[in-house]
Amino acid sequence: MSEKNSGGRLPRKHKQPYVPHRSRHVPASAWTTYNDEIPQAWQIAAIEKGFIITRRVRDRYHVALECMTCGAETFQKAYVVRTARPQCAACLDHRHQTEAAACGYTLLGRDDTNHKYGSYRLPCGHVVSLQFGRVSRLARDGRVPGRPGYRCPECHTAKIAGLATKRGWTLVGPDSEGNADYRVFRHQEGCGHEQRIAVANMETGRFGCARCGEVWSAAPSSIYVMEFVVPDKGTYIKLGYSKNPESRLHWQLGLSKKISSRILHQLAMPTGHQAQKLEKKLHNTVRHRFPDSVVPTAELSGWINVVSEIYRPAILPDILTLLETIAAKIRSTAENRKPNSGKQN
Repeated sequence: MSEKNSGGRLPRKHKQPYVPHRSRHVPASAWTTYNDEIPQAWQIAAIEKGFIITRRVRDRYHVALECMTCGAETFQKAYVVRTARPQCAACLDHRHQTEAAACGYTLLGRDDTNHKYGSYRLPCGHVVSLQFGRVSRLARDGRVPGRPGYRCPECHTAKIAGLATKRGWTLVGPDSEGNADYRVFRHQEGCGHEQRIAVANMETGRFGCARCGEVWSAAPSSIYVMEFVVPDKGTYIKLGYSKNPESRLHWQLGLSKKISSRILHQLAMPTGHQAQKLEKKLHNTVRHRFPDSVVPTAELSGWINVVSEIYRPAILPDILTLLETIAAKIRSTAENRKPNSGKQN
């Protein structure tokens, strides 16, 4: 076949013909030219659909179609040309590659077990099988490469396992009840108990062991000082207590995404009960000493889902001094409770 452009068509760039997925079991040696005339009605139907029949192949039922857009050749049944609209396999393959690139993926080829799936290398390097349609939707929606919309199963599992390890648990496997939002974990640092835990709760730390877990009042806690920077409003500080200040900051306060925040100080407390008791005394002290530094509830409406315990940043040094005084008393109490190490007469 001539490589010259004809009738506005692009030069043929694809030498290897494409075979329909349902005929891939047929050996390449079978796709030879079948010497017979091409009916004019077939050629007219093909041209109307963007192809030219270049020859008949294999048997009297199949033809070779040259795409008038890209010049690639695709084998197809004549019946499909006459009654349906054939697809150019090369154009489709190019579209799949373009959509994969838009998502940050690399298309490695079709899945051998299902023609609707492709094998993709993700930005993390792992290879997965995904539906072409799903990748097409991700590309069309303008998703950030490798971000929401699809996440690498291996990387996601590794992330969950890492979170579990930090909290003294071990990831055992998928949820025993088939819920994709849950996993089964083992309490590694505790009693060895296995239980279902929501992945979101593992991320935030808002869960306990069903066998040996402590209630909040008996579990270790912390008094914290947080800083918030609110656009067009300024900086604020929050004083409070929590078993997990990081979880409190990132998950429980309902902060607007426009707010930048960080934990400035944490004072470890033996129990939640003691932390709550001392925190209430701190607030009473701060409100009485610095009434003008208490932030009105309405000022941060819509920015944070708490209505109290927020102050102006000018009194931060005073709050830190109060916390240091409490820490010194705790250390002194602990020292006094130590057994006498001296020799007894």
